[in-house]
This record gives sequence, structure tokens and C-alpha cells, in this order.
Amino acid sequence: MKPDSHVLVTGAAGFIGRHTVSAFHRAGHQVTAVDLRPAPPRLSAAARWHQGDFADAALLAEIASGRFTGVVHQAGISSTRAPAGPELEEANTLGPLRLADACRTGRTRLVYASSHSVYGALRHLTPIAEVADADRTRCSGPLNPYAASKLALDQRMRTRHRVGLDWVGLRYTNVFGSDEGDKGPMASILSQLLRQAATQGRIRVFDDSLTAARDYIRVETVTATIVRLATARLPVPAAVYNLGAGCAVTFADLVQWCARLHREATGRPFRVELVPNPAPGAYQYFTCADMTAIDKVLPDRPTESAGSVEARAAELFAMFRDRAAR
Repeated sequence: MKPDSHVLVTGAAGFIGRHTVSAFHRAGHQVTAVDLRPAPPRLSAAARWHQGDFADAALLAEIASGRFTGVVHQAGISSTRAPAGPELEEANTLGPLRLADACRTGRTRLVYASSHSVYGALRHLTPIAEVADADRTRCSGPLNPYAASKLALDQRMRTRHRVGLDWVGLRYTNVFGSDEGDKGPMASILSQLLRQAATQGRIRVFDDSLTAARDYIRVETVTATIVRLATARLPVPAAVYNLGAGCAVTFADLVQWCARLHREATGRPFRVELVPNPAPGAYQYFTCADMTAIDKVLPDRPTESAGSVEARAAELFAMFRDRAAR
């Protein structure tokens, strides 16, 4: 894909979508953005905006015509609390499959968002590989309808598009960044805790989660990887790939980070409130992605580490404090 290529980004008004549009614009690509919501003001100059459904027949026909060199699909229902039913299936499974069919007709490269939630509860405290998603000795499988809808898409892409379509699915772990405010309770737990610590001097965590651990990845690392995949001169093998740090940070460590940052900023005591977990059976106590597959096909990709996550956490804490003080 050349620097002057034309990329379509769906879900462009969402958290990862906004960053994706900006990343392609900065890299010099022409961007068309699609979302049910209007364009955020800061993206007005970065993309041609189309307010509507990514699965609209006219838009799919435009994709099938070969107008776009690449499609990055970030749209869908992202709430882990969404109920099972036709709306979720259409948004997260059936609609994306029609989008993939259009990309195949138009000979357009497709990169789409999947989720680490497809693995559910990991049986062992070790990184899990993509091929283990059906191995119930390694993982429980989806713990909610949202995760089930993402796994259904991954499975059908694997069988339906073995050949004939240049595609990649990315199973994001816990993506975090600076502008998750509009996600509400679906914002990354890391950002939620940092915001609480910076603005209230306390945090609330589930009383059964201090020994839990999660794999966090900065949104900037995600979008840089997407741009690399979408613009690579030669496509990577069509498959679903994990995208995370490949290491897990415990909630106890997050609490220590928040306490240290608060103490350094204010000199005052820090409070931690432990509250009951209302849905322990649907909670991922350990997430960690085996990154071997994507490292093999994209050896020069941007990477993450516990150190880079902690450094970014400190920046976000300072940003939240600064905003609160205005």
C-alpha cells in the first residue's frame, strides 16, 4: 500500500477508531471515516466523514468497486454487558462478514478488531496463543455474548476466507489511552483507576481482584501496528493475531502505582476501597497474549512492556490531575 493510499476506517468516532484515523492521516494516507455518530471536531481535517452504518449496502458496493486500498474495521458493539440477540450478531458477526465479502470483491486489504475476551478464563497463568481458543484445557471460551460474537467472527473468517482475501484479525488485550472518557464503564480499568486516583485520591477495586493480572497495551501501539499491517508492501498470512504486551500487570501493582503517583503529587494518604465483585463468573482474572505469531510475521512492529505501560500510566495520571485543576 502506497503512502497516498485511500483507507476506510469504520467505527471512526470510537476510542480506537479516532486514534486510527489520526495515525493514518499523520502517515500521509487519504482517509474516509465511517460512524453512526458525527465527526469529532478534531478529526474534521483528518478524514472525509461518512455518517452511517458500516454495513450499508451503498458503502459495501463502494468497497466492492475497489475504491479503497484498505479497510480497517473498528465498528461494532463493544460492551461486554450487551445481551445476546440479533442486534449483537448483526453488529459484531454478520455485518463484518458482509464487509469482508465486499473487500474480497474489491481486492481490498482488511484489518479488523477482534478481542482477547474470546479466550475467557485462562486455565494457566501463562500467555495464550491464538490456536488455543478452542482448547478447553487452556481456556474456558467466551464468558459473555460480546466475546462469543467476536469468536464467531474469527472462526467464520478462518473457514470462509482461507484464500482470496488479504485479511488480518487482531485480538486486542486491554487497550488504554488518553481520551476514553466517552466509554464510561467500558473504559479500560487502568484508565478508570488512574482517573479516580488523580481526581479523588482513592480508588475502588473488587475485593477478589488484587491477585488478578491483565495485559495492557497503549492505544498508540495498537494504531501503529495497524498502520504497519495495512500498509505493508507484502501482506502477512491471513489469520487472527493476538495484539497485546505479552506480559501481565497485577492489580496490586496498579494500586501501588496509583498510591505512589498520588503521594508524589500531593503528599497525602491514599485510600483503597475493596468492594464485592457482582459477577465473578464473568470476570477475566488473568489476561496475557502470546505474541509469537505476530512477532514472526511483523518482526519490526512496535512493542509494549510493563515499563512502557507504567510510564504511560504516569503521564495519564498527570494529565487527569491537570484537567481536574482547570
